[in-house]
Amino acid sequence: MIAHGHRLPDILDYTLAQVRGFAAATARDDAARDARLLSLIAIGTRGDARHLDQTLDRLQDHAHLGSHR
Repeated sequence: MIAHGHRLPDILDYTLAQVRGFAAATARDDAARDARLLSLIAIGTRGDARHLDQTLDRLQDHAHLGSHR
């Protein structure tokens, strides 16, 4: 949970229900990230170089725009 922004002093004060809820949310977030990563790996292994370059450009553009928020 710490990797997802929870501070240890806060976690120590959570109820069991809160820990379960936050842990479940963390697991869902991790699963979604893993699914996106697997999709990107599949594109990289099956796609032609041009398509892979286009996908990489889009991801880099998106990452660059997100850093300016």
